[in-house]
Order: sequence, then structure tokens, then C-alpha cells
Amino acid sequence: MKLYGSITSPYVRRIRFLCLELGIPFQLVDTMTESGQKELREKNPLWKVPYLETDDVKIWDSHTITDYILETKGPGKFRPKAGDHFYREANLLTAIDQALDNAILLFYLNKEGIKPDAAPYLTKNALRISSILEFIKRELSGNYFFSDGKVGLSEIALYSTLDWMRFRSVLPILEEEIFVNFLNFHGPNKSWMETAPK
Repeated sequence: MKLYGSITSPYVRRIRFLCLELGIPFQLVDTMTESGQKELREKNPLWKVPYLETDDVKIWDSHTITDYILETKGPGKFRPKAGDHFYREANLLTAIDQALDNAILLFYLNKEGIKPDAAPYLTKNALRISSILEFIKRELSGNYFFSDGKVGLSEIALYSTLDWMRFRSVLPILEEEIFVNFLNFHGPNKSWMETAPK
């Protein structure tokens, strides 16, 4: 299995974490290198990561890659995707991804010297992140979203998102006790440590 992506991408990290936890071997093709980027662009018209190739299967989206892994390998110790919690978890994933996408946009615009108040659309994006994070805080029950005490796709998404925001200093995540506790609780996991951005 070949996984295309960068070490710092939070979306790629979710897949790397899942593979490590489920004992699935994979080859990471670093798309931050010239050769990795060239190969990605030749194979994936979206030019986005993560991108997965295995046997005859080619997948361009992190959620579809996750579905493929869980369907072919099983959920292991993770909360299964299906069940009464499905729609709530789907909403949590959508919210977390929206916050992450907006944070990534702000990060890259900031590198170009463009601040959130440069346009109403950017201001709205920044406010949207705050709204989503407030929602997430209300939805968390300790260090999990559900009473089963298991890690599921929503916890994986939240950890990779918060840790990326902390790594990139995009938002003052460390000022939020509930997020600091969440990161400290899940962070000692060996697979999170092995996939940490550098």
C-alpha cells in the first residue's frame, strides 16, 4: 500500500495513525519532495493528499481511505463506524474538518501576509473556526465524544486537528483547558508520537 502525503498534513496523519494502530504496512511517498510531488500530480488530478494506492484501488479522499481501511481490515479496538452513533459522529467529523480546512487556509494566507480581516470572507472563516471549537467543547465528555470510552473517527480527527493547530500556532489551542487535557490524555499513544509533525 502506498500512501502519498506529507509528514505535517493532519489528514495524512489520520491515515498513518490508523495504519500503525491496525498493523497495516504502508509506504509513505513524501509529497514535499520534488519526485513525490511529481508522482502525485501524475496520478491524482486533484493534486491533494492523502492519496492511496493499493492493488487496483486508487483513493483521493481521506474519509474514503478510512472507509476502505476499516472495511477491509476491520475496526480493531476502535469504535466501529456503523451504529446508533453514526450520524452524530458524521456531524462531528464534518465540523472538525471544516475547522481544520479554515485553519489551514488562514495559516497559508498568513504566510503570504494576508490577515483574516483583509476581507469579509476571511473574517467569516475565522469566526467559523471559533464557533466550531465552541461546539466541540460542548460535545466532548471528558476525553471522548461518546460514553463507550473508545477512540473513534471523531477523536482521531480532533486529535490530529488540535495537534496541527498547536504545531502551526494557528490558534491559541493551549489556552483551552479542555483541549489541553484531550491532547495530554491521547498524546502518549505510541502511534500519535510516531506520526507527530516535525
